[in-house]
Amino acid sequence: MDTPGANALQVLQDATSGDNPPSVFLLHENCADNEPSWKPTDGGNGLELDKTTNAELSEIFIILSHNLSLPQQIEAVLQLLNKRNDLTMGRFLLFLHSPILLDPPENFPEWLDGVTHFTDVMLFIDRSNDSAGRIKEFQDRYRNMHYPMESYILGKKNDSWSKILDPTPRRISHIFDDPELLEPEDLPENDRYLVKLPSGERKRVIPLIFRSS
Repeated sequence: MDTPGANALQVLQDATSGDNPPSVFLLHENCADNEPSWKPTDGGNGLELDKTTNAELSEIFIILSHNLSLPQQIEAVLQLLNKRNDLTMGRFLLFLHSPILLDPPENFPEWLDGVTHFTDVMLFIDRSNDSAGRIKEFQDRYRNMHYPMESYILGKKNDSWSKILDPTPRRISHIFDDPELLEPEDLPENDRYLVKLPSGERKRVIPLIFRSS
């Protein structure tokens, strides 16, 4: 997932340009402009991939939308993994456009806490002298909260993509782990951001702060 301005698609394409076989990148169908895409299925509870049936593919990057409910997209990915035994979860990457940190939208901390719950790696894009202090604040915040999540500032020729894309999980949530190895409280239906009230609403909401972007 990325914030407006982070351009995760281009960053990932550049980072994996030498891969063989090449990686496939899937945007939500509303953003894809005739490129390979993913779309909701089963009343919005599933996820269908386009042009990704080639068994020779090495990696598929699903670019989630910051304009749609993240929990619903997470549940769609889980259903996809349950249906496709040939796919395994790599990492959840969060791309943050650093200028946003200088003038964040309303409810940004609540949004970020919700997303980082599922995140393995937090990546800062377009760091400047002005945003450097804010980046450190957020890095320190999650470090002090003992998040296992990794954090990188991109923009250097020696960006550590071999480490960034290492599939070793670093996220708080265990929903992508083998269900047989999980305690009941770690199952998807009991995850703090996925669990629903009897009314059908989420018990803890991740606000859609970028919907108009």
